[in-house]
Amino acid sequence: MATVVAPRRARPHGLYSCPWTGARRTGRADRCKGAKVAARHAAQGRSNAKADASEGRARHAGHLAQDAPGEKNGRRPRSAHHARTVAVAAAIAAVVAAGAVMASPQLRGQIFSLAGGADNNAGASAASSRRDDASASGKKDGGSDANVSDASTSDASASDASAPAKAEAAPQEDTTALDTGAGAKVTTFSAGGISVTAPEGFASTPTCRHLQDAVAAFTAKGYHLGFAMVDLKTGRGASYNASQKFYPASSIKAVYVTAILESTHGGAASSSDAITKCLVDSDNDAFRTLLKTYGYNVYGSWLQSRAPEAAQEAYGYNYPHISAAGMLNCWREVYRFGTSGEPGASLLSGCLARTNHSAWGALLRDRFTVWSKPGWYPANEGLASTATADNGIVFSDCGDYAVAVLSDAPSDFDSLLPVLDALNAAHGKMCGGSSALRQTSATTVG
Repeated sequence: MATVVAPRRARPHGLYSCPWTGARRTGRADRCKGAKVAARHAAQGRSNAKADASEGRARHAGHLAQDAPGEKNGRRPRSAHHARTVAVAAAIAAVVAAGAVMASPQLRGQIFSLAGGADNNAGASAASSRRDDASASGKKDGGSDANVSDASTSDASASDASAPAKAEAAPQEDTTALDTGAGAKVTTFSAGGISVTAPEGFASTPTCRHLQDAVAAFTAKGYHLGFAMVDLKTGRGASYNASQKFYPASSIKAVYVTAILESTHGGAASSSDAITKCLVDSDNDAFRTLLKTYGYNVYGSWLQSRAPEAAQEAYGYNYPHISAAGMLNCWREVYRFGTSGEPGASLLSGCLARTNHSAWGALLRDRFTVWSKPGWYPANEGLASTATADNGIVFSDCGDYAVAVLSDAPSDFDSLLPVLDALNAAHGKMCGGSSALRQTSATTVG
């Protein structure tokens, strides 16, 4: 009986889609498919000969590909045998994919476009991450990381390190309703030891309470304080312990210079260099030079009608003790003379508008013209005693006012600033101007 031999199945021809790349090609079955089948047969153990052959080929391919990077998904093979099989399949797939790409320019453009987009996105994400890390490092350490070599990262870090602190909130106005017009009813009352002359209703405003709090905080430190403030048009104002005498330190120099300019009808302006140093820089040598040139008599007689409590001492002492009420009267005259246009007036006003070490200036000169003369002393020595004082004229948004603030704090403007700030806000509220507090962390007396 004849043996029937089944015909050997022919390998398929025609179109074939690669399972890895999706590329279509013609001809015999792809080698990658044969490799896949061989690997499956080897794994199933159907043919020892075929398994041995496949293992040999896989081993050879593994040696050739041992330096190639791992798979993108990072999954580890289940066994060494499977790893070798996958290596063969991957190598063949790469060859097929490359051929398909090169054969189809359109497909090649799509693949490269996708790859490029992925790279750009990955690069942008990495750069963004580096900038964020550098920024965080800069905020924590106050500077850029020395190990960062990327220019944009360094720039971002440096920018963070040098960026200014967050701006402080804008000053808040006291919005309490208050009639401050010329026809407003004005009352005089006392609150927390402070005598106030202001429109009716001012006593119940937050501004009035804040002034009381500022005085209480200053005196709680064991310091003594006296002040007097008056609007030069309406007469509204406030005072506290205004009759007590204080050592004025160098704040009295403005009084002496005004006295010699008035008494000489401006002739003392010939000593402009000494006057400028005496007022602007508070130079003691310049003050002594003026005293030697013009004497003490003009000093005592000028004070006699304005601050009699200081007059007697002024006939023989550079820094006569004076009250806030007396100092305020002196500055009323400073204002009159300084704005009069009389000989010597411009020299006086020009110097007072740019005095150094002024607390009033530090607080308000960025908004208003301020004439002032501060004074300070750190110790009790002979007739001198501890002092922190600042007196002057503020040309505010709602009218000019004179103010005198004296204390026995030992050279402590930081403690005095809140009192000055509260006084300025009080004037603004009672006269229809700004009632916002102006002191910030950047306000320093220098």
